[in-house]
Amino acid sequence: MHTLIQPRRFRTIAGPVVLAAGFFDGVHRGHRLVLDGAMRAARRLGGQAWALTFDQHPLSILAPDRRPPLLTPLEVRLERLAATGMDGCLVLPFTKTLAALSPAAFLNQLCGHTRHVVNIRCGSNWRFGARAAGDVAELRRLGRELGFRVTVARAATYQGKPVSSTRIREAIQHGKLADATAMLGRPYSIRESVVRGRGVGRVLGMATANVHPAAEVLPPIGVYAVRTWVGDRPVQGVASLGFRPTFADARPETPILETHFLDFEGDLYGATLDIAFIARLRPEHKYPSADALMAQVRRDIAAARRIFAR
Repeated sequence: MHTLIQPRRFRTIAGPVVLAAGFFDGVHRGHRLVLDGAMRAARRLGGQAWALTFDQHPLSILAPDRRPPLLTPLEVRLERLAATGMDGCLVLPFTKTLAALSPAAFLNQLCGHTRHVVNIRCGSNWRFGARAAGDVAELRRLGRELGFRVTVARAATYQGKPVSSTRIREAIQHGKLADATAMLGRPYSIRESVVRGRGVGRVLGMATANVHPAAEVLPPIGVYAVRTWVGDRPVQGVASLGFRPTFADARPETPILETHFLDFEGDLYGATLDIAFIARLRPEHKYPSADALMAQVRRDIAAARRIFAR
């Protein structure tokens, strides 16, 4: 997937271009309806399908105190967009200058007089331009002037309500991983780098890969069945997200994710892993001894294996 950040360069690409517009945090099932529709339309026209997004959430500039935590950092969001099969992505740096553009000026910056964009596809709630003044009706009016059609994708639904990044975020934060998975179309994952721990797990005969999560959205403190990829190999595991309450001298200030990978041998220190949360096994507990904790971990591993077997 080609990635551009300058509208002037975007205006030089060969048309016809079908543009899928949205912030696309999470690249969930609702987003896929916009993106997949753009690709189908572009293929029918013999053209290209491009996504339009911003490098940061608009509220980061407009109202930082109201900016929601993100499901996917920009790097991961672009990878998810590329995985859909899009030909390219225009990533506009969201600045105060961009935020001040009127809806007409915003679209002129994208399309100019090249007429290479023939179709803009979006969800019904997509807004653009200063003070979010551009809605679908305004988009259609400007499309008639600039020579592009507007297609509003139908909403994906789950349990009778539209799928949204907000609903997915809330499901994850409340530990409803099955709901989050259903709305995302895949298990929720975080990308983190493995750091050195105190080696307690190795001493106890159960080595762990430790990360200090920087992810903005995390499930509740507890123990989870997880999956990651090491190279091209899927590796299953059991992960504890929390504060190590059993070891009073090793409590971190912020939650740490300690993952014991099943049927895997190797040193992952320094590796960057995408760790997907498959199912919640139990809350975090303080145990009277390390032996009691390890007995529980063995039960957790058995429970995780049953989940993966299904």
